[in-house]
Amino acid sequence: MKKLALIIIGTLLLTGCEADMTELGNRAIIQAAAIDFNGNYRVSALLFSGGGSGGDTIDASQENVIKVSGEGETLAEAIDNISLIDGKKLYMAETKLLILGSGFEKVSAADALETLYFDMRCSLNMPVCCAESAEFLTDLQFTEGITSAEKPLALIENANRMGVSPKTTLLDLIADSEGGRASLLPRLAPTKNGRGMTSGEDGRTAVLNGSRYIKDGMLYGYYSDVETAALMLLSGKSDKLVLNYLHNDEERTCEAYSIRAVPDGNNWRVSAKFRTRNGGALSESEQRSALSALTELISSAA
Repeated sequence: MKKLALIIIGTLLLTGCEADMTELGNRAIIQAAAIDFNGNYRVSALLFSGGGSGGDTIDASQENVIKVSGEGETLAEAIDNISLIDGKKLYMAETKLLILGSGFEKVSAADALETLYFDMRCSLNMPVCCAESAEFLTDLQFTEGITSAEKPLALIENANRMGVSPKTTLLDLIADSEGGRASLLPRLAPTKNGRGMTSGEDGRTAVLNGSRYIKDGMLYGYYSDVETAALMLLSGKSDKLVLNYLHNDEERTCEAYSIRAVPDGNNWRVSAKFRTRNGGALSESEQRSALSALTELISSAA
């Protein structure tokens, strides 16, 4: 990954790079790609193209969004083995989401990430997440958004804006690897309480379910939603949080912002500002209750 980072820096400084002259109409545009590893790489992808069943336009019915898959000893071979119904060239420069799945606890995904950047020309701004089984996300047909890739991405972006989950890109993984750091990835998991969110009648859908660390391409640990929010604060990835707290035995919600956490022996010294969800002020007693809940949250994950 360090070699990859150096090459990327050099590439960004160059001009007049060789262009792929394949016309957009002759490409199968991958919207989301899921990679699992079990001795071989398995790639599952959602794509649409002008030759799909929906014609030349993309609509929310997703009738022209199809799932394709391929397997191989390397990621490049797995991609080559994807069988396309219209024979078009795969195009991943516009891929909205990459999901790393099972197997990468035992083998590094670093080579696969290099293949995606160099050979498939994935954007450095492509968000990356993880799941116990990445392929399940490509089996869901969300009713919101133009394609099935948009709903999981919206979940990640909304949670990141709230300060409770990371949004990690391919560039973040490369930069963190170069610096010897681990990256925190949002974790998606299946659930069955999403009736109406997907076109299936069983209510099967996906939700954010904490996070995992990735370092040198390998996945480590499982962190709950609460632990993930605390890790975001402790790592400096966020200084705000939508906080649930108890006040007079009543559960309440507020926004905590300008959060600072400093080690103090075996404890943490935490400071923050608080406001209601609509921007109003909290009473002094409410602020004390909120600060107590925030301190407990940070201490539980520290």
